[in-house]
Amino acid sequence: MTDDILDEVRQEREQEQSEAEPRDIPAPFGDYEGHRVGHITAQDEPIIVDREDSHIRAFIDSTYRDDVRLGNYLRIPYPVSEDQDEEFSTSMLVGVINRLEYATVANITDKQDGGYRHEPGEQSFSYVAEIEPISTVTLDVDTGDDDSPFEQTTVDKPPKPGCDVYLVEDEEFLRTALRIPHEGAFLGHMAVSGDRIPSEDSPLPYYLFNPNATDGNEDLGEPAIFRHAQVAGSTGSGKTHASKNILRQLATEKRYTIEVPPEEREQDNVDVQDERVRGLNVTVIDPEGEYVEMGDDPADDGYTPNFRNDLDAQSIRHGGILQDPDVDFEVFVPQIQDTNITHNNARSFNIPFEIVQTNRQLLYSSKPPERTRSAINQTISRYFRECNDPDSAVGNPRPTYREFSQYAADLLADAETSPITENESVLIAARERIVDQYEYNRIFDHGADALTDLTQQMFAPGQVTVIPTDHLRGSTDRIVVSCLLAHIVENKIGSNVEYPHIKGTPMLLALDEAHEYISEANDPRERYLVSNFQQAAKRGRKDKFGLYIITQTPQDIDGEIRKQMNTRIYLGLERDVVESHDVYVPKEFKESVTQFNKGQLVVKQPDVRPVELAGLPVCLTLHNS
Repeated sequence: MTDDILDEVRQEREQEQSEAEPRDIPAPFGDYEGHRVGHITAQDEPIIVDREDSHIRAFIDSTYRDDVRLGNYLRIPYPVSEDQDEEFSTSMLVGVINRLEYATVANITDKQDGGYRHEPGEQSFSYVAEIEPISTVTLDVDTGDDDSPFEQTTVDKPPKPGCDVYLVEDEEFLRTALRIPHEGAFLGHMAVSGDRIPSEDSPLPYYLFNPNATDGNEDLGEPAIFRHAQVAGSTGSGKTHASKNILRQLATEKRYTIEVPPEEREQDNVDVQDERVRGLNVTVIDPEGEYVEMGDDPADDGYTPNFRNDLDAQSIRHGGILQDPDVDFEVFVPQIQDTNITHNNARSFNIPFEIVQTNRQLLYSSKPPERTRSAINQTISRYFRECNDPDSAVGNPRPTYREFSQYAADLLADAETSPITENESVLIAARERIVDQYEYNRIFDHGADALTDLTQQMFAPGQVTVIPTDHLRGSTDRIVVSCLLAHIVENKIGSNVEYPHIKGTPMLLALDEAHEYISEANDPRERYLVSNFQQAAKRGRKDKFGLYIITQTPQDIDGEIRKQMNTRIYLGLERDVVESHDVYVPKEFKESVTQFNKGQLVVKQPDVRPVELAGLPVCLTLHNS
């Protein structure tokens, strides 16, 4: 068939379509011609819908071949049954293009010197899309104006050969087909190959499921934030930009129902309800000092009045948190000896030695032999017991490391008089680990306000708390962060906790550079912290405690913690990360995620199909990095 004949056939078809009478059918089930790209073909392979491996192929008309790409979502109407009264199909299969291929349909040869003897036309090849079925969407024409007219079910039958195939261009239809929440925390816009869909002018907002006590749908299920999230991406992929935008959406006036801790009821000495409603505390451990900027408005040239209007129209929260009347914003900086705090409007706090009383593993820089460990534990226990005894030689209600070091030096000085052990080598080993340690002298008890004194202010409901540690380095940074995390996690998930305020407050703990702190543990301090995080990850839904970990090497995160990350957000990743057995990247995105541009991301949240998103081009708070 020549090009001229094909052109004539095409022109006749277009004329017939233009002369056809319009049909009064609700979009997107009607008005097909503007969206049609091809039809289902069974010429080369059968049409199969299988529980494990389906085969659906569509021939793409030459006119529309430039309009389809890998990842496009397609809809295929099922024919109207003879026993149905409808004049048009009310049920469609929805699928995604997983493969596109050209195949020759004419007798041409290109395996020769010089290439083609005669340039073949488009008609010499078939263009076929391989479609993975996702769901079936049914239209209810009698649905009220306030309800969605669409209902999603599983795919249980194949489409008919010859059925027309259409690009999905209706937002509500696509949202239903993929089971994307209608509201929640905005993560980005649906995209294919970096381009927003259904169109750049009208993209589909994608939300993280986040019901709560103030929006009337708390009974729909647990918020995804309490089922934990992981953000992973290589350096320069936009992790911090994306995370700032996501955390900005979670900084709202929303409130969550949480149990009142028994310890708090006992302290109040009054009858209180078993549950209460409180705002979310978002605490960010900020090792690079980047999240402290979230209090201020963006300085980006793209943050124009028109852009802000578009954000408002999509209910996307933006602007510095300090200007938000619904949320508080505070910066607290750990004060360490011989370091300078450079962040403006920040409050300093010290790491009090008293937290070692319930977290003695913080003093284990390496694994001690059993008898040495026992000596250390006995020394710690005796010191804190005497601190709480006003008649003892210590009698100090505010323990300090300096005092403990002297106490331990005396207690472990002589095997003949020590109540700990008669073994001199054990005493020496214990002294070397805990007495007059330079690192501990620098870290503990510097500054006026202690972490324990400021606990209620730092972890207040309805507040974003940023704790920068960019003034710390190496092991000092790891010990300080370990102390912070141990204090938070122990009081959040423990029983008989000393600070029930933490336990009784809904909390999201964001940890940047998470691989530095909760990786496969090498020493007892790290193992203790990882063990706490493992328990926190398992109890998040019960304790209203969400973990939000940010990393460039997700394969280094402890395996038990990694398995509990129910929401996974992947930006651009190196190929060796994607191919790691310890990293789950949805199979359909394993190739493309290694080629993502900055701001492109893949999201998989609980009960929702993995999709590609395009992040916002502008950070919604100040972001100078």
